[in-house]
Amino acid sequence: MPKLQDDPDWGEVGKDPYSEPAQRLIQRHVRDARKPDEFTALKESLQREGQTDPGVMTYDGVLVNANTRAVALREFEDPNRRYIRVAVLPQTTQPEQLALLELRLQMQKELKVDYTLTNELLFIEELSSERRLSDAQIARELRIFPESDKKGANEVNLRLRLLDLIRTLRRIPSEPLPLTFFDTLGYEQLREVYRTHAGLLERDPAEAERYLQSFLLSVAVGVTPVHQIRNIDSGFMGDYMLPQLEEDEVVGEFAPKLAARSGGSKPPAGGADALLVPGDDDEAAVDVKGLIDVVTNRDKRVEVPDSKFILGREDVRDAIKAAIITGVKEKKRDVRDADKLEAPISAVKAATREVTKAIDAVRAVASDEEFDLKQKKSLEAAYKKLKRAVRNLETQLTKDEILGS
Repeated sequence: MPKLQDDPDWGEVGKDPYSEPAQRLIQRHVRDARKPDEFTALKESLQREGQTDPGVMTYDGVLVNANTRAVALREFEDPNRRYIRVAVLPQTTQPEQLALLELRLQMQKELKVDYTLTNELLFIEELSSERRLSDAQIARELRIFPESDKKGANEVNLRLRLLDLIRTLRRIPSEPLPLTFFDTLGYEQLREVYRTHAGLLERDPAEAERYLQSFLLSVAVGVTPVHQIRNIDSGFMGDYMLPQLEEDEVVGEFAPKLAARSGGSKPPAGGADALLVPGDDDEAAVDVKGLIDVVTNRDKRVEVPDSKFILGREDVRDAIKAAIITGVKEKKRDVRDADKLEAPISAVKAATREVTKAIDAVRAVASDEEFDLKQKKSLEAAYKKLKRAVRNLETQLTKDEILGS
């Protein structure tokens, strides 16, 4: 349960998960996993209909499922109803068998909270590292690419790496983010980031880190669609976000100080340090990590360096979000313009490659008896059409003073 791992109280009591303090904390999180009206509905169902299905318990007394049901039953006023019906597993149950049973029970949908992204990833990790199930076994049980054991195993392995990526991301801010922070994402976004980060990591670890920071800042302010995330790279915040942020009505005039420039003044001591970055080769460098701290920490006040101004955290967050979204549009426009300028060159190069292929193809069939007169005539007609197209291109290039320039 990600929320339990994120709870600061779990660190100490979690050393003995079966102790009374640990069980009380678990009970609170199990209850809070449902909306109040959903938990009330479960209690009413138990009051009205009773326990229609037994839970499952190990021989040592550990509930495998029905934990939410047990929490609800504990709140009944009638002590005679504060019990749970269970099927007790035999003492000979092996860890692998217990793992598979737990997996199947947890993935059922009846009166259960749907698994979140991080819940599922943690569950896969537990099955892999603690229960020692193979990637293929996990894939089969979770119905991941059921048509192919190999594809399923590869996907499980990838999801374990995505969990490692999330853990790397959560440690970027000064105050580590809870795992549940990433439940707004889906596998599509994470796969996109994983592929890009892995490629950068091989050739430039520093750029790979800047890329992760840029991605995390985007997510932190609510920019998560894949078509937008795909345009975020390691230089995006300086090249596109910052110019847009400077145009914001509320934050704009403070943008240069919120994102330190190369050669800027040294930040004053105190909370404003987090907003500035040391000198950088990029004249419009942005301290992305500092901005992540601003939009994710608990302090709702943002001190503007070298001034007496105080901004609201939500105002800064909204301004950065708008700047990223507009910046993505600007980048797409720049790419289209660049593609338009490169289009004639790319087309001529492609045509040259095709002509070279044609030469090789002619050589291959020239002495072939099956290459008959009809086909030769067709090739001749196609060649004359090609010559006319080349003459027309030459005329256009001469008219536009490109040839001979």
